[in-house]
Amino acid sequence: MTNRIHRIETIVGKGSRIAGDMSVNGSTHIAGTVEGNITASGFVTVADTGVVKGGLTGEYAIIGGVVGGDVSVKGKLVLGKGAKLDGDIIASRLIIEEGAIFQGRSTMIEAPVEEG
Repeated sequence: MTNRIHRIETIVGKGSRIAGDMSVNGSTHIAGTVEGNITASGFVTVADTGVVKGGLTGEYAIIGGVVGGDVSVKGKLVLGKGAKLDGDIIASRLIIEEGAIFQGRSTMIEAPVEEG
């Protein structure tokens, strides 16, 4: 089984603001604001202080803050208790914790095959 822990390549810190789309080779952690879409070859985490005014694409995602756009991941998507997602979801697994707000549609896809 492949190790699911990846190095975070890009961090948008609390209080920081990026205007425009982000393309990340690797994984990213968002604690500030991104006004655009995020595409990552790894995973995407949006902290409870994070705001994304656009969509997310990556291997998998954990959302604790606000996302205003569609989310498409190959693996698991977790909406934490403080998450607010206004957009459609494509994922192989979806976990919505109590307290999360999700407005949109979800489509489940076949989970990627683990190399081993």
